[in-house]
Amino acid sequence: MAESSQTSSNNDNIPSDKQYPKLSKAASGYLELEQFKNADLHTVYFCYDCTYFIKETHCAIVEDSGLDVNGKESGVIAPYGVCTLWDPNEKETR
Repeated sequence: MAESSQTSSNNDNIPSDKQYPKLSKAASGYLELEQFKNADLHTVYFCYDCTYFIKETHCAIVEDSGLDVNGKESGVIAPYGVCTLWDPNEKETR
């Protein structure tokens, strides 16, 4: 139940009345930057600070599975990931 309340508060602008098609990781330009795994994710353009990010490891518009632009498969949308569709979440960004 806690996750659903986080989801709605992080994605108030994303309709949840039906399943919408998502882009593949490769099509969105997604990649994970492992070197920033332990960084302060509130200060840079990471998935964690995006309006489409659904905590802990999902995205409203990009598929969790599939190969990223580097051919890597992680099965999640990492908080320290980035893509070309990033939109700032003012509640998270410092």
